[in-house]
Amino acid sequence: MSMVSSSHWEHQRHHELSDVLIVGAGFVGLWTAWHWLQRHPKGRIHLVDRLPSMQAGASTRNAGFACFGSPTELLEDLAHEPEDDIIERLHQRYMGLQQWRSTFSAADLDWKDALGHEVFSPDQKDGYQRAVAALDHLNTLAHRADIPGNVYRVAEGFSPQLPHAISIRHEAGLHPGKAYAQLTHAVLAAGARIHRGVPLPPKSEWTYENGAWRIPSPQGVWMARNVVVASNAWAHLSLPQLDIVPGRGQVLFTDPISNLPFQGTYHADAGYLYFRNVGDRLLLGGGRNQFRAAEETHDAQTSDEVQAYLENYLHTVLLPGFRVNIAERWAGTMAFSSDQSKKPYLEDLGDQTYVAARMGGMGVALAPELGLKMAALLSA
Repeated sequence: MSMVSSSHWEHQRHHELSDVLIVGAGFVGLWTAWHWLQRHPKGRIHLVDRLPSMQAGASTRNAGFACFGSPTELLEDLAHEPEDDIIERLHQRYMGLQQWRSTFSAADLDWKDALGHEVFSPDQKDGYQRAVAALDHLNTLAHRADIPGNVYRVAEGFSPQLPHAISIRHEAGLHPGKAYAQLTHAVLAAGARIHRGVPLPPKSEWTYENGAWRIPSPQGVWMARNVVVASNAWAHLSLPQLDIVPGRGQVLFTDPISNLPFQGTYHADAGYLYFRNVGDRLLLGGGRNQFRAAEETHDAQTSDEVQAYLENYLHTVLLPGFRVNIAERWAGTMAFSSDQSKKPYLEDLGDQTYVAARMGGMGVALAPELGLKMAALLSA
């Protein structure tokens, strides 16, 4: 069945003038609205999202990790980024997680504190030894990022398939759907309005008149004094000059497993593989680096190749000898750069337009802090 087209009257409708219009109602857009409304409780703020009811590109389709960086991921970053940038990003990620915990209850988010681990196979022993040799330095970086205690420590391995491990303090698992629903409810209760299924054209089709932007859409003309583009992997649809490379993250989720040996959050292969228990079920995701070109897509369908790769890892490395059934599979769309930089966009573009996007697969952790900083930019 084809989609219902908009009428002439709907095209011509003018929405109320808002102080802020946020393009994108995922975690970054919602946290921006939340923090701005804390500063301006009587302000008018609207969020529009191209996706339909209660869906978001990565916010509701991620793996539910509350994490800030595994040892080998940080070592990989240190190879091509300034140390101060990595410290700043660690700080933003950690403080973002603390915002979730201070704003909502653990029950609201289904938040489960966990001791995280990075795990290594026998053929990754060299990488493990490099990480162990760098632990003092990595803990210094974490300390400079205001993360308390010794974050990274040598730990016991888990099996012949994963004989080496490094533990990571302060990690957790959460329910992304519950987190999204709670944040949405809080933002609506604070006075925001959210409109879904609303595609907007690129900025070249916007007009600026009498101190406000006018943005056409099939649902009418949106008018706002300030516009924030916070649509992450789709931000380039509004601002084509942005360096945005989509990255599909795929996940599989098992049926309940008796005597599941993994409890907590786990990372492997420089963060490109990740798994955690959800009760007595196992969630496993990643593998994007093995099929990089094919996974640079906005397509939210899973692929046979990545799912087969994940299943092979599940059966041969994680749970050999276990009878395991796959209950669900899904994918979400993340946003990266073309030059390996993990620095997110957080910019005032100088004409009452702003951008907060490109979370690099860390939107759960980064969104609260970027929302806080964007609210400050809007209020300056």
